Amino acid sequence: MTQKEKSRKVLQAEERLRQAQAQLKRAVQEEKAKQRKEINHQKFIMGGIVVKYFPDAYDFSELEMNRIIACAFKSKDVHNMINLVLKERQAPADKSDTKDESEVLEEFDESDEIDYEEDEEPEDVDL
Repeated sequence: MTQKEKSRKVLQAEERLRQAQAQLKRAVQEEKAKQRKEINHQKFIMGGIVVKYFPDAYDFSELEMNRIIACAFKSKDVHNMINLVLKERQAPADKSDTKDESEVLEEFDESDEIDYEEDEEPEDVDL
């Protein structure tokens, strides 16, 4: 069917279709950009935290940092802290009971440790 043969209604409908497709494309691009921004923000936060508690991190290569972090996450203390944070996350939080980071870190002590079963014990890291 040529342009001359198409009725006015068909031409208008095709134009609305093109506009809707363009609007959909823009919405998808905006959603992807928003998701990318959130992921990048999370990456920057994680990198900042590593440097905050390990200022010498810049002196190590990516491979060395991977080895260090892998070893750290095999530690019982790290597993205990992760479990403590998850436990606190699941408990209903009272807004008036918010604590800053230093108070939370001071609270964590050996009494918060969780007993691991033999098969759950973190393995030593081969370095």
